[in-house]
Amino acid sequence: MTTFDQLPDIPGPTALSGGGHPGWNSRAPRPTPAQRRYLEACELGAVEAGDDPRRAVAEAVDAHSATVRGVLEELGDLHSLAALEAVLDLSLLERELLEDDARRRTVALLRVQEALSKLRAVGAVDAIVDRAPRELVQSCGFDRAVLFRVHEGRMVMEAAYFGEDEMGAEKMVAFAQSVAPPLDHMLLETEMIRRRAPAIVRDARNDPRVNRPIVDFSLTRSYVAAPVMPTGQVIGFLHADRLYSGQTVDEIDRDIVWAFAEGFGYAFERTVLLERMRRQQAEVRRALASAEAAAKALQDADLDLRKVEPVEQSPAARLLAEPQSRIHTVLTRREVEVLRLMAAGRTNQQIAVELVISTGTVKSHVKRVLRKLQATNRAEAASTYVRMASQPESWWPGGS
Repeated sequence: MTTFDQLPDIPGPTALSGGGHPGWNSRAPRPTPAQRRYLEACELGAVEAGDDPRRAVAEAVDAHSATVRGVLEELGDLHSLAALEAVLDLSLLERELLEDDARRRTVALLRVQEALSKLRAVGAVDAIVDRAPRELVQSCGFDRAVLFRVHEGRMVMEAAYFGEDEMGAEKMVAFAQSVAPPLDHMLLETEMIRRRAPAIVRDARNDPRVNRPIVDFSLTRSYVAAPVMPTGQVIGFLHADRLYSGQTVDEIDRDIVWAFAEGFGYAFERTVLLERMRRQQAEVRRALASAEAAAKALQDADLDLRKVEPVEQSPAARLLAEPQSRIHTVLTRREVEVLRLMAAGRTNQQIAVELVISTGTVKSHVKRVLRKLQATNRAEAASTYVRMASQPESWWPGGS
């Protein structure tokens, strides 16, 4: 059944039919079924065409109802008159509910924009991750919110905000991280990854798609969830509920979280890129400072009028240069970068984020590095990388 909130503000019949309207062209959207019904009603004279279809239809309903009421009063049909009054009351109630929903959506959209503007001002990745659930609660009217990330096929909770119940939020994060449910085919979030769309759970205690341990621990009765996917790939999920107020979430709540999750994804991506840029700038500044210091040392060095003998590299200089030259003869530049991060203790996911490549690509690089270094695991490969700076070339796999 078509309702009033599905009828957008549309121009008169001439504009929609394309008849002589100066702005009409072949690329204009076709009228929806509700709009076509409105046009037909206007042509039949049942509705007077106006700028606001909802108001025009409502006025037509009131006018026809007054006519029918007058006829029934003249006939003395009190039963039919009472039935008409009941129908009109329900119609008025429906109209008020639709108007309430429209106002709620408008206010919710403004609150989402306000929350996202605050997130865009955050300059650190860890800070924006912690801030997201809090803004979803404080700005958008939910009682609780949590943020999961997708890591190696599992859901790992990163942050939670439960209002004044800080201890409850901390316990929730600790418990959810200990569970870290896998994204199997039965889980609601797996369906969200496939459909790239939000979801609503009205009866969490009996819904087979939810993760039972997390739902039981959180005591949630209903919740909404939306994927975070700034680049088209789902990297996490936002969940929200109204546990403390005792309300059941609805479609508007789902759409609010969906809009917030989309904006948060872009804000998170921007923060990550800015943080990487700052790290690169710091490295460039250090390199420039080092080069400037070396140039100044050369400039200030004393001159000695004699034949210059070939300068033999110091053992320390050879240790710094030789490992790099040796490793580049065996590994590619990208493989060296991966090995360096492996030695620093980074996970595949962290390496992927830092090098801006997929986790699958990182795994392929790791396999090739292990094979070329004749290492059986990551720890052995990392140990090999560290020993390069302190041992002669004979340690190298296959060396003399």
